[in-house]
Amino acid sequence: MRRLVPRALLASVASAALVLFGVVPAGAAVPLPGLVSPVPVSWTPNVFAGTTSASACETWFGGACTDATVQSTAVVNGEVVVAGAFTTACQPGPSSSGHCKAGTEVTRDDIFAYRLGTGIIDPDFVPQLNAGPAYSVLAGPHDTVYVGGAFTTVNGLSHRGLVQLNVTPGNASKDGTVVTAFAGKVSDYVSAMALNGNALYIGGKFTSADSTKEQGDARLSATTGAVDTTFSMPISDSPYAGLALKVDALSLTANGQELAITGAFLDVDGQSRPRVALINTGGGLKATATLADWAAPILANECSNEHDYVRGVDFSPDGSFLVIGTTGYMAMPANSASVCDAAARFPTAATGNVQPTWINYSGGDSIYSVQVAGSVVYLGGHNRWVNNECGDNDVCAPNSVLVMGLSAVDANTGLGIPWFHPLTLRGAGVTSLTTFPAGAYAGSNGGLLVGDGVTQNGGSYHSFDALFPLTSTATSPTFGSIPSGIFSQGYLGGYDESENGVAPMCVDDAGDSAAPGASVEFSTCTNAPEQDWTVEPDGHLEVNGLCLDTAGEATASGTKVDLNNCGSSPTQVWTQGTGNTLINKAASFCLDDPAATTTNGTVLQIWTCDGGVNQVWPLPGAPAPASLTPVGVVSNQVKQASTKNTQVGCINEGSAAAPGTPVQMQTCIGSPQQTATIESDGNIEIEGKCLDTAGQSTASGTEVVLNSCGPSATQIWTQGANYSLVNKAAGLCLNADGSTNNRTPLNITSCSVSIPTEGWRLPAM
Repeated sequence: MRRLVPRALLASVASAALVLFGVVPAGAAVPLPGLVSPVPVSWTPNVFAGTTSASACETWFGGACTDATVQSTAVVNGEVVVAGAFTTACQPGPSSSGHCKAGTEVTRDDIFAYRLGTGIIDPDFVPQLNAGPAYSVLAGPHDTVYVGGAFTTVNGLSHRGLVQLNVTPGNASKDGTVVTAFAGKVSDYVSAMALNGNALYIGGKFTSADSTKEQGDARLSATTGAVDTTFSMPISDSPYAGLALKVDALSLTANGQELAITGAFLDVDGQSRPRVALINTGGGLKATATLADWAAPILANECSNEHDYVRGVDFSPDGSFLVIGTTGYMAMPANSASVCDAAARFPTAATGNVQPTWINYSGGDSIYSVQVAGSVVYLGGHNRWVNNECGDNDVCAPNSVLVMGLSAVDANTGLGIPWFHPLTLRGAGVTSLTTFPAGAYAGSNGGLLVGDGVTQNGGSYHSFDALFPLTSTATSPTFGSIPSGIFSQGYLGGYDESENGVAPMCVDDAGDSAAPGASVEFSTCTNAPEQDWTVEPDGHLEVNGLCLDTAGEATASGTKVDLNNCGSSPTQVWTQGTGNTLINKAASFCLDDPAATTTNGTVLQIWTCDGGVNQVWPLPGAPAPASLTPVGVVSNQVKQASTKNTQVGCINEGSAAAPGTPVQMQTCIGSPQQTATIESDGNIEIEGKCLDTAGQSTASGTEVVLNSCGPSATQIWTQGANYSLVNKAAGLCLNADGSTNNRTPLNITSCSVSIPTEGWRLPAM
């Protein structure tokens, strides 16, 4: 993640009021008060491509070649309508019956519906699309759903690229039938939609809508499908030869006043708007729309392996910012600014040429889908990591988080949340994210629907779709690193940090001390406990049970900051100011990095607020984790360049649960057999047993096993140089025996910084 100079973010009063009272346009993310659980519910249906591999390019019944996947979901009339490229679905069952409950498997070509809360497939919602995929579904009025895709007929009647269907479970004569009053159509396909009142916004690959010339986007009557000619925002100028003009994604603010479109274009309505444009809608159907004075010139720069580039977009609930997800691998030329294979936040109130507030790079893997759910941004894609700015199909940044396709990012800081890592099998990537509110089904607090094309989601078998519930709506303190905006602008992705820039820098409790008077420094972000700050409602900032304070509680400019026992002194009260400054209440001065240095160990101070990047300290907005004990997979750090589809390897329990069972390498999926608890005493515990050496031997080459936890020093492991894991008793390093192939046994050998299979990333708090 690279923090850049932020602009003041001005929230729309009307937009905020609409969100407050629960009015959200169809297609917009539903804000959630907390972070969803990393453990999915058990009852979502399994979806399949048929008899062929879901990771291959399939020829579907309509002749289209595409990756088998769930592309979009919408919650309508108590059901989840699922669209994509698939052929069958069933209620979940045991592996012995193909993961289908007996008698529940049904044919469903590219679209079906199931009951939210039970997973029971709607037997009557069986619209017949003549071709696929179905790219987008959107909740409509009066228990209906709009469907956009590559079809030309529905239920045997002509409906090219767009149709409205009834969703009426229990009414067999109506459920899944076409709403005949709506006759919208396009010349090719619709890939994204949003609805506000009677205004239906569509985007995709088409040159006409309802027989009217429209290039890539249009506004239709949500009732009749007729084109609204007062809205004319044609896209033009394809980024490179051979790439068709199209809108891949769009998002609408809560008040319906502003529309964001993203895709394969450089101009909109004849003006330069590379790949992302904001449109002032005028308020709805028949209102005059204008192109906003807003452009992101960084998106004009090329990526080295560009295809669609900007694939996902979503506005914040108050409309003050948007977040995009991109593809493209690395910048081209290599030393140019880019947002390739990354997520980025942009302010929407700014005008002219706008710079991103933050960028979070994956390290060479695509991000396809975005949902801004309040203080948390959910990202879906093909990406193995977030917080991995210097990565090149490998992990290199010290605070990187292994996510395997599904991640949560702090909306304020742009940092990936290290305690959220449910993991998927990746495949082609997570292409669909949909939040839903509390009360959507009995006992629900809300949650996140995830769609992809793989069989493992959240550590267990869920083919193509999963639901991650919000377990509580109770307010919890925010928690996480506090980064600074002072980073080298010369570091632009794909480079070695030591040569071209600096790693992300965070506020740090020097030495992880719990003693009053400890210095507060500026250090590389590492997800370490001394960088995990709790933001209290009263303005206190806590770490390790101590509060951020000024030395001696002085208020003079230039006073160093330190940590003290929490109390009532106003020098311990901090407020977020304009441009993400951090202002001390007693002194009215800003937290400051002296001399704008990027040197680790620089002690911070308070200083006159001047708006410099060395005074940018966005407070975390994500809720605290359920536990302060790190839990997650232990992944191998071996470089995977030139193998972009390689799955990361993790320590796995093996084939048996008995003490003495050897551990081995296995593709990271986050299963219970891979989920480790990192204890403070150095034990690494998996399913109630501790990582140990066979026979508690300390000889080089000894196999590594899981044993009953005990006092033996062979069960104590410490992180050494270059992320090695050193056995305390043996002084030797955990090694994958030169391979990261599945079922590779692990052993201990002499530590060598030149052996990549000795590098291990532990889960963070």
